[in-house]
Amino acid sequence: PVTMGAYGPPFIYAEVKKAQDVALRQSKEVILETWKDFEEVFGRRYLPVESYRTEGAKVLLLMMGSFAETAMVAVDRLRERGEEVGLVRLRLWRPFPFEELRQAVEGAEVLIVLDRAISFGGPGPVASEVKAALYSEERRPKVISFVGGLGGRDIKVEEFEYIFHRGVEMAQKGLEVVFETVGIRE
Repeated sequence: PVTMGAYGPPFIYAEVKKAQDVALRQSKEVILETWKDFEEVFGRRYLPVESYRTEGAKVLLLMMGSFAETAMVAVDRLRERGEEVGLVRLRLWRPFPFEELRQAVEGAEVLIVLDRAISFGGPGPVASEVKAALYSEERRPKVISFVGGLGGRDIKVEEFEYIFHRGVEMAQKGLEVVFETVGIRE
C-alpha cells in the first residue's frame, strides 16, 4: 500500500497528530516484547540502550548502529592503556528511551556523541536528542558532538581513539563547538 498526497484538514489535523504520538509511545511495549521473542528464537538480545565496559568510566562514547562494533575495539584499546572509557549504544530511536539513557550515562563526566548525519546549522540529531534528554538532570555529563561516517564512509579504530582524545580535550578546555567532523577530507 502507498499513500500519496495525504491531507489532513485543520479541523482534524491536531487530533491525528496527537493519536500518532500516543500510538508511537505505546509501541515501546510491543518493541520490547518483540525483542524478547527474537532473543528466545535467535539468542541475540537487544535493549533500548546498551552499555559496553561502562563500569567506572568517566568518559562515554555514544552512537547508534554498526559503528559501535568498531568503537568497541577502540574502547578495548583505550582501556588497555588505562583510560576510563566505555561505550553506550542507542538501539531505539523512537520512542526515545529517556530513562534508559539517563541510567546508562549516570556518573559519567563526558559523553562524546558520534552522529552519522548532519543537521545543518546545529549538532547532529542524536547529540540534540541526548542533550534534550539530559537537560533537566541536576548532574549530567558534558556532551561533545562529532559527525562522521557520512554517506556510509567507514570510521577506523584509530579515528575513534582520536574522537575520544579530542572529545576529552574539548570538555577540559570548555570548548563550545556545535560539532566537529571526523573522517572528512578538508
